[in-house]
Parts: sequence; structure tokens; C-alpha cells
Amino acid sequence: MSTCPHLTHTPHRPFLLFFYGGGLTHGARIYPHQPLVHANFGAFFAMRGIITVIVDYRLVPGIFFPDGSQDVHDALAWVSQNLNEVGDTERIFLMGHSAGGIHLAGYLLNQSVYSQSIPVCGCIILGVPYEIPVGNKTAARIRETAELYYGGAKKVAMNQPLGLLRRAENVEALPPLRNMMAEKEPRYISSAVKTFGKLYASKGGEVDTIILNGHDHLSPIMSLCSGEKEEWGIDIANWIHIDRN
Repeated sequence: MSTCPHLTHTPHRPFLLFFYGGGLTHGARIYPHQPLVHANFGAFFAMRGIITVIVDYRLVPGIFFPDGSQDVHDALAWVSQNLNEVGDTERIFLMGHSAGGIHLAGYLLNQSVYSQSIPVCGCIILGVPYEIPVGNKTAARIRETAELYYGGAKKVAMNQPLGLLRRAENVEALPPLRNMMAEKEPRYISSAVKTFGKLYASKGGEVDTIILNGHDHLSPIMSLCSGEKEEWGIDIANWIHIDRN
């Protein structure tokens, strides 16, 4: 859990749980090759009064669908049950980037995993390949990994986020969603983000699809605490602090 050391915890501070990217096969809360990235992410939001939890989750090839989404559920449940004296567990937000967003979307859209008993005030999903293309050289590695995770090509189509959304019911009851992508995302991601946002809205879901100008797939996360191109993070912090009562 990352917090700003000069802030005193109060039960009124909201939580943000962050699920990082890594192509489903790698990544860590403390990433050895770039150890400051997630620390800076946590510090950025902690300095704005948001208790930030960087969540480790299980990785392919050691897991199969919906294990990643189950990890989202379990992290959410743990915070809800154990940190009520640290912050406001009635004000929990979830954010997933790239592969972490695949698991977060899978949590929201899979009725066998999603828990209505654990309140979530809003979700931010950034740079997510909601639909894994076939025959795309750029996405070939994640396609191969996705087939391992989901259990074959047909199950990818069925259980990837867009497949789940097409079958989903009661989308209007899900938390508000910020569906975000960088301006310079790979085309297979930008196309899927736009399709996902339109379909989510058509099913009654509360969604804003947002493009982060001047960013590529990785730079939004890298930018926090750098002093450059942090506007998206400020916007998210302000959104989290909106009174939703």
C-alpha cells in the first residue's frame, strides 16, 4: 500500500486499488526494472488524499480464466474487510491498466465473480485490449498468452471483455466507468476501447470514453510524479473526490 508519509490516515479518505499491466505474464507491485513507477503512482494519489493500494495478482501460465478477475475480487474484499479504520471503505475505486484492466473488466462483467455486496464507487480502465485480434503481428504475443489464459481461441472470443459485455445483463447497475486510452495506442486497442464504450453505454451503463492527448500506451503511468503530462491523474483524483451521495 502506497501512501504519502506526511498525511494522517482518517476514515474519510477514499481508496484506489490499482491493477498494473504486463501482458498477463509479468509485472509486480515493486517492479524490479522500474522500481519507482508504481511507488510514484501511489504517491501521486496519496498526496491528493487518496489511499492507494497497488495490487499484485497471479500471472499466466499459472492461472486460467477467471482467476485474474477472482484476484480483483479478493483484493477488493480484503481492503473492504481490513482497512475500515484506515479510510472510508464505502468509497472504493478500482483502476486497471492494460492487462490489469482485462482482469478488472472481467470482474465487473462476470456474474460468477462480481460481488454487489462490496461497494465500488467507480472504475477507471486505461489502455485495455478489450478484444484480442487474430492475425495482428503487434498483438501476436498477447493473443498467444490470451489463448493460454482463456483455454483456446473460441474461449478468448467468449470471455475476453467485449465477449462478456455482449452477453452482460444489468450493466446499468455497475459502477460509473472511465474508459480511457492514450492518443497513441496501438490501433487494436483504440478500436476496441471505442467499441467497448459505445456498447457499454447502449446497455445502460454510465461511461465516459476519454482520450489522453500526447500519451502512448505506457506513458500515462510513467508520467505521474514527473511534473509532465500529469493532467489525466489530476482529473482522476478530482473525479474520485466528487460527492456521489
